[in-house]
Amino acid sequence: MHKTDTRTVANHIARQCAMALEADGHGPDDFYRHTGITRAQLVEPGGRIDAQRHRRMVAYAQQLPLQRGMLDIEPQHWLAHFPEVAQVCFNRPALRDALHQLLQLRGLIGEFDFMLMRENGSRVEIEYLSEFCPQGGAMQALANFKILSLVARAYDDGVPTAFEASFQGKAPWFAPAVSDSFGAPARYGQARNTLVFDARRLDAPYRHFNTLLAPHALEHAQAQLHKLRSAQRFSARVEQAIIDLLATSDGLQADSASLLPALCDGLAMNSWTLRRQLQQEDTSFRALELRAKSRESRRLLRETTLSVAEIGDRLGFSSQSAFTRFFRTQFELPPARYRQEAR
Repeated sequence: MHKTDTRTVANHIARQCAMALEADGHGPDDFYRHTGITRAQLVEPGGRIDAQRHRRMVAYAQQLPLQRGMLDIEPQHWLAHFPEVAQVCFNRPALRDALHQLLQLRGLIGEFDFMLMRENGSRVEIEYLSEFCPQGGAMQALANFKILSLVARAYDDGVPTAFEASFQGKAPWFAPAVSDSFGAPARYGQARNTLVFDARRLDAPYRHFNTLLAPHALEHAQAQLHKLRSAQRFSARVEQAIIDLLATSDGLQADSASLLPALCDGLAMNSWTLRRQLQQEDTSFRALELRAKSRESRRLLRETTLSVAEIGDRLGFSSQSAFTRFFRTQFELPPARYRQEAR
């Protein structure tokens, strides 16, 4: 039986990748076509990118020449999208605790790569492992190492920490800039992606540690991680798949009779298996279809200039009045008024 991969990555990762590729001269339409990611998915607040699209994005980025776009992403700006992670990692009693929390909370960011921390005397080595990068994932490692170095340097006392970065693959043309960002020469053509630094102050007390805020920040981050993993059930993935189909629908394939076979085709399973797995999570295709249409109708009303009739048609309703009745039942107000209040 086919088992759907329910792992996801925050859509901020895809957005940063798209921005980096565009900075390197690759048009956004190329990104959308090669990855299957839509413009709407990139801007959805709190959105996640599913396993299939993440694989396609990595494969697309890997086939392109190494450019500087990823290096130019400011880690401070990147971390601003993940305040739960930042609030914990920049307020721990010591650097060791901060690093462990960063590794534990990375699920809030994505679930397709891994970082392993090892200690060897006064040295710490962090290895980056990428599941979908046959060429080693040097650029992904670079982005992750930049975040990690930012956290570690927050716990410096005087002299900035120097990091010895090693990457698989050939050196890019901007290799000197990489070395400058870590404060020591980076090495290429290595067997592993690693970041090594002196850990003599690993357990030194952090003088800016806020004992009152720290437990609340950690509890909130752990709750968000638990919520995310609970939501990554099969039914959540089916609902998102329906929304994706609706976003590309011309209205003719948005009714239940057309959505179901298209959904099964995208998930590579038959309708019986789909219904059976949804039943095990106490829901149904019809319930998820209605929920998906509720979400997509609100997005279209907020973010587009389509008329109410056009939105109803796009979502597979037989008439504007049918869509209005559906929307009023869901949200206790007509779609036109929702649009007015949302704006």
